[in-house]
Amino acid sequence: MNIYLIGMPGSGKNKVAAALAEKLNRPYLDLDGIIEQDALMFIDEIFERHGEDAFRRLETKALADITATDAVIACGGGIVTRRENKTLMNGRVILLDVDLSIIQERLSQGPPRPLLKTMSLEALHEARFLQYQDFADLVVSNDGELTDTVSFIIKTLQENPI
Repeated sequence: MNIYLIGMPGSGKNKVAAALAEKLNRPYLDLDGIIEQDALMFIDEIFERHGEDAFRRLETKALADITATDAVIACGGGIVTRRENKTLMNGRVILLDVDLSIIQERLSQGPPRPLLKTMSLEALHEARFLQYQDFADLVVSNDGELTDTVSFIIKTLQENPI
């Protein structure tokens, strides 16, 4: 069973997925990294040259092309914007819930995210909140320490296996 991590940009999906995969001794996949490798472009370049719709098509294709069955997969923040992606996720979907002030601080440390160049973090959260809830099998806070988040996920998965 794959484990898919979803959430807002800056929610820590990649860090949590990598740490969780290591703890569970599973492969770790970064969906955005796969898209960049396949397209031979960075995500922001895809957005600039081809637009968000083209990127979302590439995202869905990359998700559909995953053959792993026991991996931990960090999805992009907008994976929930295409309903068909939910049916492509064959496993547990975990939403990382993070306070917007923490996300803002995390995002200030790196390059600007493509969508946040045209809308506020609050507007993006409002637009996606219900979609995240709909996709998620489990909602986990990632406001604290990485090790606490990973331990909580492992404990919850052990208590509630599929």
